[in-house]
Amino acid sequence: MAIDQPYSYRAYGYNLISDIPLVRLSPGFDASLDTISVERCETLPDKPVDAIQVGPFAWGSERMISLNVNQIVHMVAQGGKTLRYRAYEGADETSVQLFLMGSGLGALLMQRQLLVMHGNAVEIDGACIMCVGPSGIGKSTTAAGLLQRGYRIMSDDICAIDMQSRIIPGMPHIKLWQDAADHLEMSTSHLDRVQPHVEKFGMPLGDAFCESFAPVKTIYLLEAHNTPDITLETLKTSQKFMALRNNTYRLPFVKGMNLAATHFQQLSSLSKAVTVKRVRRPKQGFQLDALLDALLEDAHTHAQEYA
Repeated sequence: MAIDQPYSYRAYGYNLISDIPLVRLSPGFDASLDTISVERCETLPDKPVDAIQVGPFAWGSERMISLNVNQIVHMVAQGGKTLRYRAYEGADETSVQLFLMGSGLGALLMQRQLLVMHGNAVEIDGACIMCVGPSGIGKSTTAAGLLQRGYRIMSDDICAIDMQSRIIPGMPHIKLWQDAADHLEMSTSHLDRVQPHVEKFGMPLGDAFCESFAPVKTIYLLEAHNTPDITLETLKTSQKFMALRNNTYRLPFVKGMNLAATHFQQLSSLSKAVTVKRVRRPKQGFQLDALLDALLEDAHTHAQEYA
């Protein structure tokens, strides 16, 4: 295949060919993989007449999302193949990349019939555990803590799951807030901010990135409560579906792109394949080491059961 664009990368099981550098992706090109194009355009496609509004600045129709991030970038993800964009004058390159490789790429993966969830995926004992939950609950802090203990990260923030309930390796970076880095006693002095004036940093994973597909075995729903203990509760079958649905990445995109039926099938399939556990930690004091101990003990126990 001829490559007309100057930059080529691999992520989520695809090649990405881009006209700008995408610094958080793995460089390279694999002729056996399908390709997604990231293209700067002065004029973007008009939204179809049947498009519905799915956010303050987002519109969706069949296999298309148009997202206008005010004063940063306007982008259109279409057909699972192209991500066209127009950056606003004066917009910084790191912010443009952040939204292209966030909401833009997430929409394309949905269009590719993948279940896209908001969380972190870590390889343990040849399988994958995921941590999901609301923003600020500590997903990235937990993943970084597992990283410090020698486990490999498969995906951060955007987790793509195929119909075999396997995590598809994402980007070899993890994003970490400054307060989380402080808690982990990790220096950010050598790291780049994901956006100017935001205390959040991109940390390259290097050899700590797992590039192999792995089956999802357990999904941990992180919550905070007012007691000093860390508790784990296995969700019933009737509860699992809604827990997974509520942690879908950019859930309104599903309706906007007419993917509700596909999404239902994906959630049903994953619900049957995985264990989902509610993990409650104290609101006051993160108790990261105790949380990691609890998760690892549970994950290793499950690995022995599946062996």
